[in-house]
Amino acid sequence: MLRPHGNTGEIRVAPFNPQIPNLQPEGEVWLLGQRRRIERVRWDRGRVLLRLEGLGRRSDVDDARGELLEVAEEELMLEADAYLVSDIVGLEVVREDGKRLGKVSEVLSTGANDVYVVQGPSGETLVPAIESVVQAVDVANGVLFITNELSLGDESS
Repeated sequence: MLRPHGNTGEIRVAPFNPQIPNLQPEGEVWLLGQRRRIERVRWDRGRVLLRLEGLGRRSDVDDARGELLEVAEEELMLEADAYLVSDIVGLEVVREDGKRLGKVSEVLSTGANDVYVVQGPSGETLVPAIESVVQAVDVANGVLFITNELSLGDESS
């Protein structure tokens, strides 16, 4: 949540992914540990303005400035081939030649693209989460497939 908007309890929100359809009237979000029903949604200058049940004045939302609005993971509406960052951590990383690099221990957000930190027998490997490197993400089978193009410095092994 960025900040209050106007005097009627609306809040200006910058969604992490504007394509996720959770921010809809009658949907629900969590704000400061309380579940709130969304009463109204509208777009303004690339941001979402929300009116939440029980918050009718600016003073009702002033204390929530900078807080996260959350949706329960089981209620997230994702596209069929979409996944969460938490789904990536723990996946086995395998190059197209079959070499296993280890498991994703962390996902770094760099601004330009995410980077998967892989811990394996050869130590730590950083894998850029870009289309030219990541071939497939198979969450169901626990595997992340990447190209051989990733230079590891251990090609002799």
